[in-house]
Amino acid sequence: MGDPVGALNEKGIQKFSEFLTELREGSTRQTPMELLTDPSYSSKIADKSEVEDRLFNNKLEMAKYLYETLQIFPQSQIDQNFGLWSWLSLYYFNQVCPASKSGRRIPGRECRHILDLDYRRYYYHLLVGPYNVYRLHGEKVPLLMSGPLYETSRYYLELSARQGFITNRGIIEAANLLYFDSENGKPKRGPAVTTRKPGALIRFIDVVQQLDLTHDLYSMTGEEVVALLPSEFDEWRPNQRLLKL
Repeated sequence: MGDPVGALNEKGIQKFSEFLTELREGSTRQTPMELLTDPSYSSKIADKSEVEDRLFNNKLEMAKYLYETLQIFPQSQIDQNFGLWSWLSLYYFNQVCPASKSGRRIPGRECRHILDLDYRRYYYHLLVGPYNVYRLHGEKVPLLMSGPLYETSRYYLELSARQGFITNRGIIEAANLLYFDSENGKPKRGPAVTTRKPGALIRFIDVVQQLDLTHDLYSMTGEEVVALLPSEFDEWRPNQRLLKL
């Protein structure tokens, strides 16, 4: 059995915000889970919608689950629903903001838990961001969807902060082809995210922005975008290691 999906109202969001502030100041108080069901602070948004308090191994599992669970709602009722995503963040708070052995939680910026509609911060929300990546790209971009819910990788931050990138399937799939280690099932580390190193992530962003001036990248596949990249990306191209054998 699950729990009815709810939404925090204005008072509930304010209480949640105050709790996050207390955590940033060093408080170890208990998570106010009562806000999820107290009619003074929240309400159900549909009689037949339920979520389960399940443990997710990574952001992809969570995003797929929420995408399937929330399909009963029109998309227009989901994308900018402050109350819904605040409620879900509180519901899964032990995963988006786990406690240390001492009981301390480090929530980070408020936009990680309470939705901010500014596109530069929208994808910082630890649930709605991956949810929308999954809605746009499905399971094709594990580069952005690996790791626990509370972690935000440099790849995710740099690519999601650029609206013209995160909505472009060709660009995101190209980044995945270059920087996701499919053999080990995890993103490439070290030099791949080193600033300005030839072929690294920041150079990818710079080069793609230039290519976007002369090519219709929205109409291209990830493989086609990778094929446009100059030789500095050879080290990162898929199957490049096999070509050198």
